[in-house]
Amino acid sequence: MSKRVQKTQYLLRLLANPKLYSLLGSPFEDPLKLDSLLSTVCYGSLFISELIKRRPELVQILSNLAEKLKIQGFLSLIKAYIQKIQRALDPKQRFSINVPLDSLSTKLRLISDYIADVRIFNRMWGLPGLLAFGLEDLHRILRADSSLVTKLLEATSTISIVAYQPLENIAFAADHNWTHLEKSASLGYYVASSRLWAVFVVLEVLKLVKTMVQTKLAGKQLDLLHNRSLNRSLVANIANLPLTVHWSSYDGCLSDLTVGFLGTMSSLFATIDSWGEVFAQVRQL
Repeated sequence: MSKRVQKTQYLLRLLANPKLYSLLGSPFEDPLKLDSLLSTVCYGSLFISELIKRRPELVQILSNLAEKLKIQGFLSLIKAYIQKIQRALDPKQRFSINVPLDSLSTKLRLISDYIADVRIFNRMWGLPGLLAFGLEDLHRILRADSSLVTKLLEATSTISIVAYQPLENIAFAADHNWTHLEKSASLGYYVASSRLWAVFVVLEVLKLVKTMVQTKLAGKQLDLLHNRSLNRSLVANIANLPLTVHWSSYDGCLSDLTVGFLGTMSSLFATIDSWGEVFAQVRQL
């Protein structure tokens, strides 16, 4: 039996296995994994949309960079080889792909804006669970055998991440004319909630830095590359830091391109990990 036949049989058995679809649906059942996926798609769409929109500017930047690095000749050589390959191919077998890039950029931006609303709407229903977490964490902090400063910082972190949610909910409701508040008032609530988020992120970064310093002082090896619990959190929070500043100001301070890139980085690795686990289980079916 040929390998192609074996692969076809395996694929058919896999597609007929209900466990496949249960595994593929599992990330959507976990609110955190779902939000991570939506965040990656949301910010990734924004980033690609902005790259397409700014393509003339980016091409010019790359050309200037190539000239400064003295690799213009190398790029010309590659271009010449591509043209030779195109001429060598049979014109009847070539496909002409005409992608309206400006339209694609617009549609990706619409997708990003829509998913941003979906994410906030989904988070609205997580408030009871968030309050439960906050109360439990505050009880834990009070019972902990740690210094007063540590307790204050941990309590501030917990309170800020819990308190930001109601403000975001009010902002979202006002922004969609679901309340008697003026629509313009929603921006103030968004800014206030973002500033609370900023407090949480700053404290998370300080906590990670403290862990790294303590590891080094203890004489242990700090292997950031393989320590996923540390490097994932570090990348996500460092990417979120500029975003918290951006959303905490009324006029913003970052370009959409930068927001798209940082937002993608803040959730990309968590999304890769969650789907990596799924595909690892699929391969065992």
